[in-house]
Amino acid sequence: MAQQVILNIYDLSPANEFIQPFGLGVYHTGVVIGGKEFTYAGGAGIFDHSPQQPGEQAKFRESVVVGSFDGNATALNDALHSLSKQFGPSGYNIMTQNCNHFSDALCRRLLQLSIPGYINRLANLGGCFTSCLPESLLAGAPSGSGEGGSGGSSGYQVIGGGARQVANSQPTSVFSGSGMALGGPSTMPSSSGASGSENLQDRRERTRQARLARLGAS
Repeated sequence: MAQQVILNIYDLSPANEFIQPFGLGVYHTGVVIGGKEFTYAGGAGIFDHSPQQPGEQAKFRESVVVGSFDGNATALNDALHSLSKQFGPSGYNIMTQNCNHFSDALCRRLLQLSIPGYINRLANLGGCFTSCLPESLLAGAPSGSGEGGSGGSSGYQVIGGGARQVANSQPTSVFSGSGMALGGPSTMPSSSGASGSENLQDRRERTRQARLARLGAS
């Protein structure tokens, strides 16, 4: 029997109210199938929880029916296990591998359909500038807190291990050199300024003397 695959969308920032009309936003998502909501977080990997109960930081916005899954529980578990090799506990990256990337990958695996493009548009745009961002931001991620697991369990049900480790690269320094702070003291040599001032005074004095000479001649 086919089961609906539902995408639950949550706001992670009040700014969404202002930027959502422009097709942008900071969102969390989870995929609901068979009465469980599956999602992804740093430190936990893929896990499930009760639908629409992701935690206090995420405010529910809406549910979107993505499609119908004709497979059984074994097919679903196979899909989750396969994705766990990519979406492991230490593989989270806020720009390139976040919860929305997982939701999209799961929907593609089960239905050959993708999630709405606006959900991860901000991260995709930011991914173009990852070399300019600090590593602490790129590696930052929500983590499983061990609360609110599904099926009456006391913690999240982690589906996979075997994570793909994110490369530990150093952030790229875009600008280098000592520079000069705006509004700060000038680092230009003072001698050139003094020389310019003296030359100006000399010219003014010569002009004054020339005028006096013309007046005396008349």
